[in-house]
Amino acid sequence: MAKEIKKLDELFNDTLKDVYFAENKIVDTLPKMEKAAKSKELKTAFVKHLAETKVHVERLEEVFKIIGEKPQKKTCAAILGITDEGDEIMKEYEGSPALDAGLLAAAQAVEHYEKWDATVRCGRGRSSLG
Repeated sequence: MAKEIKKLDELFNDTLKDVYFAENKIVDTLPKMEKAAKSKELKTAFVKHLAETKVHVERLEEVFKIIGEKPQKKTCAAILGITDEGDEIMKEYEGSPALDAGLLAAAQAVEHYEKWDATVRCGRGRSSLG
């Protein structure tokens, strides 16, 4: 039996679910990182990033509504790996002067993932549209 060919709208929906999962995972993770941080500036940065990410989640929910779909999550292995590394840093470096540096590196990994993800998805959309 031939494999069913998936269409662009299915890719869009899968992508939307994947991004929705990732943004929600970031919303769940940032408060833990803020609590673990010692530097006031780093704590403030985590709070700011959390507020921005909550807006991303709201926008994604608006997109689901526009396309007539219920917001759904599709597990994103990439963001799970990144947030797991952040959890590991918090456990291994608890009480250490190196903790904030590790948290900053973990936060940068999340930010790089978000930028990479947006770039890839926008490029995919452009190449699909011609």
